[in-house]
Amino acid sequence: MATVEPMRADESKTPSVNIKEGDQAILKKGKTVRVFQIRKKRDIWLDKIKFSLDGAIGHFYGTTFEVKNGQMHKIQKTFKEAEVLGAEKGTDNRNLHDLDSNQKLSRDDIEKMRKEGAKGEEIIEQLIENSTTFKGKTEYAQEKWVKKKKQKHVAEFTVLKPNTRLMCQMYHEKSPAKILNIRMDTLAQILTYGNVHAFTNVAVVDTCSGLVVGAVLERLGGYGKVFHFHPGERPVRPIVDNLNFPQEYMDSLYNFPFCEINSLKDDTAAEEDKSGVVNDKFPTELVSCDGENSSDTSAKKSADSDIRTKDCEENSDNQGSGDLESGDLDLSSDPGTKKRKQELSTREANKILYNKRLSEAKDFLSKRNIDCLIIASKFNPTPLVTSLIEYVAPSRPIVVYSQYQEAVMDAYAYLRETGCLVNYRVSETWLREYQILPMRTHPEIQMSAGGGYLLTATTIVKEQK
Repeated sequence: MATVEPMRADESKTPSVNIKEGDQAILKKGKTVRVFQIRKKRDIWLDKIKFSLDGAIGHFYGTTFEVKNGQMHKIQKTFKEAEVLGAEKGTDNRNLHDLDSNQKLSRDDIEKMRKEGAKGEEIIEQLIENSTTFKGKTEYAQEKWVKKKKQKHVAEFTVLKPNTRLMCQMYHEKSPAKILNIRMDTLAQILTYGNVHAFTNVAVVDTCSGLVVGAVLERLGGYGKVFHFHPGERPVRPIVDNLNFPQEYMDSLYNFPFCEINSLKDDTAAEEDKSGVVNDKFPTELVSCDGENSSDTSAKKSADSDIRTKDCEENSDNQGSGDLESGDLDLSSDPGTKKRKQELSTREANKILYNKRLSEAKDFLSKRNIDCLIIASKFNPTPLVTSLIEYVAPSRPIVVYSQYQEAVMDAYAYLRETGCLVNYRVSETWLREYQILPMRTHPEIQMSAGGGYLLTATTIVKEQK
């Protein structure tokens, strides 16, 4: 009987678990979450503490470090609030008053202890001993007080590997407008309704700093294709850059500007694109992102080429006369000239690669074999859906997100008239966090007002008249 070997994961597509120089890492202290790039001999500021990240290189992600003299040192045991709580506890806090005289230690005394090298735990113990009201507080009030002092005096940071959940949490707390107020639960529903999994081809319209694109790439795991439709010539997605994806993940990502969508609808243009890709030669007449026609662009290119040839002839004549007067002069030895030539060659190589990737994306989209369409954009989603829905295969989901109800309802009303979808559903995501403690379970006082609106539907084969 033949033995079956267990499936092994592709090591090239497995992210590293060790902290390396150049990686983007997340530093977490309490509820404070920030992302930094690991660089040697570079100081950063976090929670009014200045330190270097050199000590974190080589350790595993998830390790907790303590800052001493501006350097990070690994600690085996983290400080817990329950370790400094005494046996005496009060029944209620009705007789306690918030006064400065409750604490005998002054700020100068605390600074003196820090300069002498006292740890954060020792400072907190001294604050407890010199507090006149700590013993009269309830157990919950004592833990809350110690947690607040820990956030201020204990310099412990946990280095975490960036993922979409942490990035979504960080952006939602710091600058939610950059991710269109998408919460973690909303992002999870987008991926679930879109049926995003490995070996699927997903088209994404993302103008929320690359949050949805990063989540889709993370869910695919390097197996499948992602087509990112974006405004402008180059996409803006800092979240994807901070997720430290392997190169195999990024190879499955294709950029597609909005200005190239109209070229997909022209069958003749698609045939010309296919016939133009011969021996690594790519079509040069593409639709300009500035709204110019291809004929005008080609005319301008020809005119520019004529002017360049004339300038080159004049420069060659001038250089020839100069060489006759001053002797042989080797311009290739100039370091500035070499640098400019290298930059031009790199720029041309990137342009050729960009055209090649764009041509591959056009060829694939022309087959109309997209498994999912996700739109999370600050623009009106109606024209985006109507332009891209024809490239989605039948019986596939589409998901439209907007932080405004009017935009989602407009797309819903228009798509109902076209009759190319079924199973329409408009929903509003809502989430409330709860504080769960013994005999003290209750909702959090502060919560987000709304998590946006979702339109979901399924494509069908539209009958041709």
